[in-house]
Amino acid sequence: MKILSPLQLGSIELKNRVVSTAHAADVSFFQPGSSGEGYMAYQERRAEGGTGLIIFTAMHVHETSPNLFHFLYEEKDIRKKFAQISTRLHRHGTKCISQLFHYGVTGKSDCRADFQPLWGFSGQPSSEGEGSHKMSDDEIEEVIDSFVRTAVVAVESGIDGVELHGTHGYLIQQSFSPWGNKRTDKWGEPMYFAKTLAKRVRDAIGPKAVMGFRLSSDDFIRPEDGGLGHEGLCKVASELVGTGLFDYLNHSEGAGGVHYARAIGSYRHPFGEFLPLTRGLKEAIGGAVPVIGVGKIPTTDLAEQALQAGDCDLVGMTRAQIADPDIVKKLQAGQAHRIRTCTGAQQGCIDRAIYFNISCFHNPEVNEENRFKALDAVKTEPKRVLVIGGGPAGMKAAEIAARRGHDVTLAEASGRLGGRLNQVETMGAAANLLSSTAWVEQELQILKVKIQTQTRVDEAFVKSFAPDVIVLATGATPNTELGVKSDGSVPVISSDDAAQGLFNGQKFDLKDTRALMVDMRANYETALVTESLAKRGSAVTVITPFLHFGANMGFTNLNDYLNLLPKLGCKLLPNTVLTGIRDGRASFRDVYSGEVQEHEFDFVVAGIAPTPADELLEMLKKHAKVVTAGDVVAARSAMEAFREGDRAGRTI
Repeated sequence: MKILSPLQLGSIELKNRVVSTAHAADVSFFQPGSSGEGYMAYQERRAEGGTGLIIFTAMHVHETSPNLFHFLYEEKDIRKKFAQISTRLHRHGTKCISQLFHYGVTGKSDCRADFQPLWGFSGQPSSEGEGSHKMSDDEIEEVIDSFVRTAVVAVESGIDGVELHGTHGYLIQQSFSPWGNKRTDKWGEPMYFAKTLAKRVRDAIGPKAVMGFRLSSDDFIRPEDGGLGHEGLCKVASELVGTGLFDYLNHSEGAGGVHYARAIGSYRHPFGEFLPLTRGLKEAIGGAVPVIGVGKIPTTDLAEQALQAGDCDLVGMTRAQIADPDIVKKLQAGQAHRIRTCTGAQQGCIDRAIYFNISCFHNPEVNEENRFKALDAVKTEPKRVLVIGGGPAGMKAAEIAARRGHDVTLAEASGRLGGRLNQVETMGAAANLLSSTAWVEQELQILKVKIQTQTRVDEAFVKSFAPDVIVLATGATPNTELGVKSDGSVPVISSDDAAQGLFNGQKFDLKDTRALMVDMRANYETALVTESLAKRGSAVTVITPFLHFGANMGFTNLNDYLNLLPKLGCKLLPNTVLTGIRDGRASFRDVYSGEVQEHEFDFVVAGIAPTPADELLEMLKKHAKVVTAGDVVAARSAMEAFREGDRAGRTI
């Protein structure tokens, strides 16, 4: 397979063509005084799995760059960390590159230590509406010097090279984009800054260190608004690579902000969406240097196809390796069918990255590598384990307990595993989420876990089974209690029933119905139900007490919904609470203006948290040690359920 073949990248040879591109897994690595151990362990885990090249989280080069929860490195501190992480990755045969950037006119300045203003080329406001400072000639030189100094620090500390980050709307992209640079001096010449920067960095790090450039393949900005589009950016690529200074070309898409929701697309976006643009970049530079193809490449089959077709020379499989760091190792071992595929949920990775370290929808090990190793090092005597409940938490608990050497039986009351997550099966693209439970179910079979479906556990069952440990993962039951007066003239159904189109256990036709979603959660679940209702023909009004729809969702999913739901005819009313139901009408009030509205609806959906199904707990405690996991602890999402199930299985 071409994906497993080596490739020369400048002066270094990559053992294969799989790349983990720069992403904000744990930006505290750059925080002076932090050990950086969490980030090092995270990246080493991917190196252990066999990836050929890891490009580190983007590194701020100047004090006028950091944004919220970002840090400017201190030289002595980062030299030590770089030496450590490069040594750890190199011992697995993985090469590493540090991505360098400056935010430019992006975000806000109020998170900076001394409120340093945003620096840019033209003094234009940021996407957050904040005014910026137009850099002087000396200040531009100061920024270039900071890039040079940072590149030297990285290379001298054992890193194999650097990547100049010229996408996502940051300073370098601003320099050659009409929307970001309106100067009339020499720095206003579109390629002058980028070429000057590249030459000075190359001169400083020498010919042996690798230097790459990351460029948008399309900025998603109309020409009349200062965008370059794919054609214009291909010309930029040609000019930059034509300098002979770069060893490879990497890419992403967009100009930051809301464009991230498309550049790093969820399950609603097609696989390999931007590979045609990758090919365009490669053709524009005449194949002069290797090109990394990116843009939702979650499977090795698609990666191999892109390589064989000549779309790219390497493949960025970043989220794929968040979901399963052992992709390369499994592929080499002929175990491709056991690769845990990225679901495209976004909930654990990019949608957390603004405020927290990333996780993963169905791989709880992410950013917990050292803790998991410590737990796995604890010896345990094989036990007879009964897991009650076959949703994400119970399935994960059974899988991990079996890996730990226990004799595991999983009892599920319904006829199939998957729990409440199975409701997405009929929700179009969201059905991709079920690849998470499908993977665990496959592993349970390989691990020879005994699965008993259509099995109701009672005290007689427990006495007969005689377990040493019980994992209670019975989930939660739907709730319809909205806490307002109702005369019953408009039926109130649970979000579970709404997802399935059920009323009193019977299917009903949603076409041309009028639904009111009372969204008290503002999360992924209520959004999915709203979308499902609208796509099946219901006219949906959503009221929520929060400042906006989807207040508890991450920004990429939120952006998708704010584009999608109005097109489906949904009315979204934030800052609004239900006040009552009478005479076939529901009344609701704006919490700020006090304005009250009344409208007729055919049914109301209670978008509230279900109730933990913990009825067995006290009885079970009489017979064995009991560990709880998932919605039976607190009704949240499948991501938390997978994590709690893992913890339960790992600590038995």
